[in-house]
Amino acid sequence: MARSPAPHPELDARATDRAAGVLLGAAAGDALGVPYEFKATLRADQQPMMIGGGLGPYEPGEYSDDTQMQVCIAQVAATGADLRDPEAQDEIAANFQAWLGEGASDVGNQTSMILSIAAREPGSAGTAMRKAAHEYTAGNARSAGNGSLMRTGIVALAHLGDPVAMAEAAITVSALTHPDPECADACVLWCSGIRTAVLDGTFDGVRAGLDLLPVERRGTWAERLDEAEAHPPRRFNNNGWVVHALQAAWSAITRTAVPELRPAEGSFPAQHLKLALEAAVRAGTDTDTVAAIAGALLGARWGSSAVPLEWQRAVTGWPGMKGADLVRLALLTARGGSDDAAGWPSTPQMPSSHLGFAIPHPHDPGVVLGSLTTAQSVKPLAVDAVVSLCRMGTGPVLHGSDVEHVRVWLVDSQGDNANLHYVLDQAAREVLRLRQEGKRVLLHCYAGQSRTPAVGAAYSNLAFGLDPRTALKELRTALVNGWHLSEHPELQNAVYELATPTSPGGKTTGAVSRTDQAHDVTAGTTDDETGGPRDDATPEQDSLLSMEPEDHNAGRTPREFMKEKRAVSRVRGLLLGLAIGDTLGRAKGKLPADGPLLAGVSTQLACFTTEGTIRALVRGDHKGICHPPGVVWHAYRRWAALQGLEAERSRSAGRWPDGWLAQVPALTERRGSAPATVTALAGSAHGQVKTPTTSRGCHALTRTLPVAVLSAAYGSEPAVDAARDIASLTHGDPAAHTATAQAVVLAQHCLTDLTEAKASSGGRTQVRQALAEGLRALRGIDRAYASEGLDRLGQALEMAIAHPAAAERLAKLAPDATAPSALLGGMYAAASFPERDQVADALSFAARAPDADSVACVAGALLGAAHGAEALPVDLVSRHELAWVLDTLARDLTAQLADLPGGTEYISGWDPTWLDRYPGW
Repeated sequence: MARSPAPHPELDARATDRAAGVLLGAAAGDALGVPYEFKATLRADQQPMMIGGGLGPYEPGEYSDDTQMQVCIAQVAATGADLRDPEAQDEIAANFQAWLGEGASDVGNQTSMILSIAAREPGSAGTAMRKAAHEYTAGNARSAGNGSLMRTGIVALAHLGDPVAMAEAAITVSALTHPDPECADACVLWCSGIRTAVLDGTFDGVRAGLDLLPVERRGTWAERLDEAEAHPPRRFNNNGWVVHALQAAWSAITRTAVPELRPAEGSFPAQHLKLALEAAVRAGTDTDTVAAIAGALLGARWGSSAVPLEWQRAVTGWPGMKGADLVRLALLTARGGSDDAAGWPSTPQMPSSHLGFAIPHPHDPGVVLGSLTTAQSVKPLAVDAVVSLCRMGTGPVLHGSDVEHVRVWLVDSQGDNANLHYVLDQAAREVLRLRQEGKRVLLHCYAGQSRTPAVGAAYSNLAFGLDPRTALKELRTALVNGWHLSEHPELQNAVYELATPTSPGGKTTGAVSRTDQAHDVTAGTTDDETGGPRDDATPEQDSLLSMEPEDHNAGRTPREFMKEKRAVSRVRGLLLGLAIGDTLGRAKGKLPADGPLLAGVSTQLACFTTEGTIRALVRGDHKGICHPPGVVWHAYRRWAALQGLEAERSRSAGRWPDGWLAQVPALTERRGSAPATVTALAGSAHGQVKTPTTSRGCHALTRTLPVAVLSAAYGSEPAVDAARDIASLTHGDPAAHTATAQAVVLAQHCLTDLTEAKASSGGRTQVRQALAEGLRALRGIDRAYASEGLDRLGQALEMAIAHPAAAERLAKLAPDATAPSALLGGMYAAASFPERDQVADALSFAARAPDADSVACVAGALLGAAHGAEALPVDLVSRHELAWVLDTLARDLTAQLADLPGGTEYISGWDPTWLDRYPGW
């Protein structure tokens, strides 16, 4: 009767990588050692290579009986079977017999003899094999061979949740061919090492396994481990004996130094796996077996991602398995025989909801950038090789095209890559190899928005010497379908660090590291009146100043925030807060007691910014290419047409102005002066960042605030560029562009950084903490922002904490109707009244600023984004003439980012009216 095994522990991303490395590491060591088995021992200066040959003879990269027999066990373990059960033992024994008859390229003498005897015995396969093994052991003094230790790694994966059950299974599986106590002990120790390596990422489990051995043998094995650590692997050259085999493998692992992380110099800790396997091969004699034993433990410690891609491509063997097949068996075993919710690792094709696209790499058109949908498309793609940076199914890529396929283990989540720099370097070098072989390459990840550009930039540096900043900037320009790399600072920083030498002190020089990015928002600031150091900091100030940098969006996929329940309320809050602030500010806080509240020009323009943004997203999803500022410019021209401000009718086909906003009467009304905007719209061409002028008015900022929603969906860096570009359409002063970009990032953090848990964290208010985080993020995005402007914003935040709601301070911060003043004043007002029930007070205070409408507009947007639409004054929202328009736009922008109502080039949408309401032009 089958017993109930202990539940399999949940493995995080790193532990999953390590579990995937057990069989792959064993096979790599096996194939590396095959050519040198029982040949002259290699010298230290001789490099082992997967050249094939050996006793087989074997093809280059082909593994031998060491891995073949482990596959026989894995085929049973991958079903979730308890390997201690007689039924599982029978299946393993039957697999051994089938292997011997069908595919054994080499087989040890003891194993061959026992399998041959067992084949003639009556009864079940497992019972016959155990009987034959015990009879052989009883009649032979030299029965403690290495044949069970070499195949034992998979046993540890089958029992990760229970060390006692693991030890019992190791002894039972060993006893099928090697029941000698020394074989059993060796298997227990090695399985203990592999189990701990997978779960904890250390080699400590080998010695911890001593506690699982009979008491009388623990001392002997402790001395053997000591001896292995004291001598080189070649000392244990009688490694056909299980004891020397274990000692040689343990010596190779423990006596091989772990390289330091110096990415630009090509030094990575993960290289310990390769170096230790080479040391195991240099032990001589039974080289493939010693290296296979070592490889299982090394793979468990460092993960499949540490196995060189050259080796992963080469590994192959009975019964027609590649590296990916071994990974699948290992993962199914570790997961108790189950796939995850997406069907991985067994599904032939991974599900994907992202746009398929094929964009030439900006520095090498022979490299095509794409997504998972591209790689799985039925449409032909003229490439010779595919480099996949995400999880893939078992089926072929490009629906059966005869292409070389390289799979790279790279996780699109912060903190989930143990060997990040090494993997990036390996992937870039694989692209370079393929290009040097004259092959056209598809480089893709799931969405093509983070891992793809990261590897693409590393390739540009490796192949063409381009600095990472330039490479990433030009890749961002090329990848018009989205950019998510900025949401993964570890991944982005690794691109820089691969190209940047390490200083003697160990710190990477020149790279934009996460620590360097996270400058204190108040560093170097002084009291605004005395010029001396501030000595009146409140407890909340101290906690803000001492905060470590946080990235609350780390690990998000693009558009993930938009799918959260709070997203709609926050986006509605941003747009409605902007409008209420604009109206209240224009009225200097003195609103009529009843009747509709009239919108200002900032609100009108923000409506068209939002609508233009939705149309730009629709165009990108359907056409695969889009320049969002151009689409937003088109939206502003439609506003100008409604206002009767056009110098010349736009030359568009059909009704003009088009779009549903043209049917809103309130948008045809003149509601204030926006001279720079009107002047620009009267011209034939819009402005650009690279053509500066002196116009720095507040409308550049206030009308661009909705871009913060894109920042929440895709990350700060691409939104910063978009904000600058959109501001420059009508305002040319760089100070206006910078203030607009800063406002967008601060609003993004108000949208996304706040949770109920943080509201009570350390006595800090949600809004103030979000603004502090936004300032930290700005310092990390671009060194150009680490300037007087950011220092002034830091001072404004400090001032709001130490001296909140001081009218004279507000007047000094925001003395005029410029974008920098609007941001400083709006931030001060919002941080002065940060609580959810203080929004009305904040807006009334902001309405006392010299240019009240712009300051209140910014304050309302920040607080609405932070607290949601429900926190805004109901009486004001209900009376605002454009509330329904803004509410509709907020919901539609959220829907477009969350679930594509209008579909894409490849996916039909669920809203048949969407493309009529938001045509992509």
